[in-house]
Amino acid sequence: MSEQYPDRDPEAPGVELITLRAPNPGPMTLTGTCTYVLRDGAQVWVVDPGPKDPEHLAGVLLACGADAQPMGVLVTHHHADHAAGAATLARQLSARTGRDVPLWAADQRTVAGSRPLPAVLDGDRGTAGHVIHLPGHTADSVGVLVEGGRMLTGDTLLGGSSTVIVPDHGGDLGEYLQSLAILRAMTSDGRVSSLYPGHGEPYLSPLEALEAIEQAIAHRHERIEQVRRARTAGILTMDRLLRVVYGADLPAQLEKAARWNLRATLDHLGQNG
Repeated sequence: MSEQYPDRDPEAPGVELITLRAPNPGPMTLTGTCTYVLRDGAQVWVVDPGPKDPEHLAGVLLACGADAQPMGVLVTHHHADHAAGAATLARQLSARTGRDVPLWAADQRTVAGSRPLPAVLDGDRGTAGHVIHLPGHTADSVGVLVEGGRMLTGDTLLGGSSTVIVPDHGGDLGEYLQSLAILRAMTSDGRVSSLYPGHGEPYLSPLEALEAIEQAIAHRHERIEQVRRARTAGILTMDRLLRVVYGADLPAQLEKAARWNLRATLDHLGQNG
């Protein structure tokens, strides 16, 4: 069963943000996928419904509330641990309320039945959130900046681990570094006050958020230099690079992700001389 974490008193004014943790923990998903329910009065948006797990989706419906006016279901990117349950949830919300509930994604080719993302989540009481394009993890990755400076980052930033760059899905290290730079700028100038990642724990203050972003940027540049030095030393095969950069004790369940990151780093070095 999913776990639920409200971030404020539901009676307080403004947009309420409820976190539900999907029951899919693992090496890549950490403690499970974070599903976010945004409530602005009776109007409700769902971000990243997660896997197609009946109990989890039932928990999401419950969190929306019996009086909900669902405005849409949004996925931050097409990976199944975020998007597999999205079409089912949109149908369930439509059936329960008798109104068409759209499913939104950045790339309709990768999320069946989806529509192009709106730039703004607008409701009767004002703007609930803004959609921010944050490519890098995948080509179709986005974030949602919720009223009050709360940024839902998808997998662009994780709580307690580093993000995988997936070249097969349009992931690009250069674009990822640009997305992190966008998050850093928005946090530095006060537009972002906290970060709510697709997996792991949130960063609930501007200082925590900025530190997390800076650490992610530094980690990527360190990896780039490790791969550059290894290539200069004549280590050319992927298997040898894997051992040199990640060590001989890399857990088997993380090897695929490590290979993706190495490929993304090599592509980045190739593009930048």
